[in-house]
Amino acid sequence: MARPSRQSAGAVDTRSRILAAAAAEFGASGFAATTVDRIALRARVNKAMIYYHFKDKRALYASILRTIWSTIGVQLQTVAALPLPPAVRIDRLIEALVQAFDEEQVFLPIFLRELADGGAHLGREELGLIAGIFATVSGVIAEGVRTEVFQPVHPGLAHFSLIGPLVMFRASAPVRARVRKLTRTRIPDADSATVASHLQMVARRMLAPASAEEHHADKKPR
Repeated sequence: MARPSRQSAGAVDTRSRILAAAAAEFGASGFAATTVDRIALRARVNKAMIYYHFKDKRALYASILRTIWSTIGVQLQTVAALPLPPAVRIDRLIEALVQAFDEEQVFLPIFLRELADGGAHLGREELGLIAGIFATVSGVIAEGVRTEVFQPVHPGLAHFSLIGPLVMFRASAPVRARVRKLTRTRIPDADSATVASHLQMVARRMLAPASAEEHHADKKPR
């Protein structure tokens, strides 16, 4: 196999630097406030080089999000396709989500700013990737409901009962650090394994079928 030329290797390195710089700028300032000038300065390239690799700022932003979301989507689809009981696959999906969020640390600030903007800068392809992630997780939950190993749940609420705490816990890390420093209140951190284990416990309790006694109690007039 032929080795890549120095020129092509250099182009890959430049593109990677641009993407890394853009992710940091978008995470710090959001899409609207981020300028191509600031990205170029951080990446140590001129603006022309950015426009050589990307049509415009929107294309650069979309490239970052598509790469991250498509990678997460493939990982989750692989887990969802395993020949395992739904409860085991939910555990595995949670582990994959936690790992993905912890590995892609530049993604979380970008994602939070985009949520605050109401997804205004997301195009059809990016929204489709988000929909695919939701469909994968909710599909395993729906299978568990059909086979009566899970109780019926609202698919959207169930999905975000798993994603929401993960996002909030990781996003609040700087605030927790300041609280610990200034008030000496002990708010412990948690590594990926601990976070995954907690979310798995939450999922099991949320999805577990109600016992006969609980079902009967729910039917009583209040």
